Amino acid sequence: MKAILNYIFFLLLLISVSSCKKFLNVRPDNAQGINPRTVRDFEEMLNSSTLSTPNYLLADIVSDDVAFSDKVLEAGGTGSFYVNAYLWAAAVWGPAEDDPVYNNSYRAILQMNIILDNISKADSGTMERKEIVTAQAKINRAYYYLQLANLYGTDHQPATAAIDLAVPLILHPDGAALPARNTVQQVYEQILKDLNEAASTDGLANFGVDVIHPGKAAALAMLARTHLYMGNYDAAAANAEMVLKIRNTLLDYRTFSLNDPSDLSKGVKNKPVTLKDQENNPEILFAKVCMDAGFFRRFDETLYLSSALSDVFGTKDLRSVYGFMLKPKESYAAYPTYNDNGVTSMQFNYSLGVPEMMLIKAECLARKGDANQALSLVNELRKFRYSDADYVPLEVTATADALTLVLQERRRELFLRGGLRLFDLKRLNRDVKFKKDLERVSLKDGTIKAILPAASPRYLIPFAPKIIDNNRFIIQNER
Repeated sequence: MKAILNYIFFLLLLISVSSCKKFLNVRPDNAQGINPRTVRDFEEMLNSSTLSTPNYLLADIVSDDVAFSDKVLEAGGTGSFYVNAYLWAAAVWGPAEDDPVYNNSYRAILQMNIILDNISKADSGTMERKEIVTAQAKINRAYYYLQLANLYGTDHQPATAAIDLAVPLILHPDGAALPARNTVQQVYEQILKDLNEAASTDGLANFGVDVIHPGKAAALAMLARTHLYMGNYDAAAANAEMVLKIRNTLLDYRTFSLNDPSDLSKGVKNKPVTLKDQENNPEILFAKVCMDAGFFRRFDETLYLSSALSDVFGTKDLRSVYGFMLKPKESYAAYPTYNDNGVTSMQFNYSLGVPEMMLIKAECLARKGDANQALSLVNELRKFRYSDADYVPLEVTATADALTLVLQERRRELFLRGGLRLFDLKRLNRDVKFKKDLERVSLKDGTIKAILPAASPRYLIPFAPKIIDNNRFIIQNER
C-alpha cells in the first residue's frame, strides 16, 4: 500500500490539471499547471473522464450473470486472474501481480482526498464554487468506497458490522501511511457522512453541468443504494422517492433497432453505449461507463450470458435481445464488443439511473407487504423493456410473491453493472428463501467445473500478495 500511495500521490500532482480529459462543455484553462491551486484547477480534477470510467468487471465475473467459454478456460489455465476469479479458486492473484480494481479505486479516492484537503485554500473562486467541488468530491469518494467495501468485505450486517473487516479507510493523501483494514461499519458510516453532507450542500444543484459531474440527485441515489445494502429499507425508500421526484423518465427500448439484424456488434440504433452517449439518456443521474479491452485482448473472446440469467430473461425481453448476440453454430449468447478508434472493447453501463431507484423503492415496498405499489413500479419499468405485443404485467402467483418478482426484475435490469449482482447475492444469501449455491458449467459438455456454496468466503475478492507485502497491516480474506 505504501508504495502504491507514494506513486499515485506524485503522479496525481503532476497530471491533475495537465491531462484532464476534455468532456462535453468543460474545458481546462490552466493546462500548464503542475499543482492544483485555483478552484478551476480542482474543478478540472473532477472533470477527468477516468473518474467516470471505472472497471469492476472482476466483480461481475464472480457473480452468476456470466459464463466463460471453454476456450477461455483452457487458455487461462490457472495463470489468469480472470479465470481464477471465475472459478472461485483458492488463489486469484499471482505473487507479483497487481490488482487493477483495488489500485485504480484508491487512485480515484486519492484524487478526491487531494481535492477535499486543499479546496478550502484554493486561490480565487467563490465559497459556493468551493462547496460544490467539495460535495462532488465526496459523492465520488463515497461511490468508490461503497464498491470497495462490497468487493473486499462482507455485506453489511448490523450484528457484526463493527467487527467485520472491509478495506482501509483513507481520508487524507499520505504516501507514508500503512493503514489497516477498517470495519464494514466504519466504512459505511463514512460513506453515509460524505453523501449526507453532499446532499445538504445548498449550492449543489440537482444535476451537475454534465452527466459526469454529480448533483444532489446522485447523492440521494447513492444514499438509497447504501441504505438498501444496510437493510435500512425505510431510509432506502425515502431517498429513492426523493430522487424519483427529481427525475423519473425512462429510456424506451421499444425504439431500439439493429444496424445489422445479423450482427449485434455493429450497433443498436438509439441505445446509449459510450460515456458521451449517456448525456442524452433520460434515465441518467450520474454517468459511469466501463470500457474493458483487457479481457478481449487476453482471450480474443467476450463473456457469455449464463443459463441462469438467460432463464430469468426469457426470449422476449429487449434488454436481452439488444444486449447479447447468438454466435453462429452456438447456443449461448455472447456479450458484444464495440470498436472505438481501433480499440475493441466490451462496454458496460455502471451509471446510477432512474430504473435502479424504481426497483429500490419497489423492493422496500414489497418487504413492507405493499405488493400492489411494488408491482405497479416494476410494471411501469417493464413497459419500456418489452414490445407492446410482448408486454405482460407481473402479478403475484402461488409460486412468486411480490418480493420474488421485484428481485427477479432487479436482476434483469441491473446485470453486468460493476458488481451489483454480486452484492445482491451476498445480502440475499442471508435469507433462506433466496440463498443459492452457484455452479460453473462447461458450455461444451455440461460438466461442472466449480461450485460456490451460498455465503462462502470466496464471494469476497482476496487481496493481491503485493498489497500485503507492501503493508503488513492488511489481513487477507479467508478463502
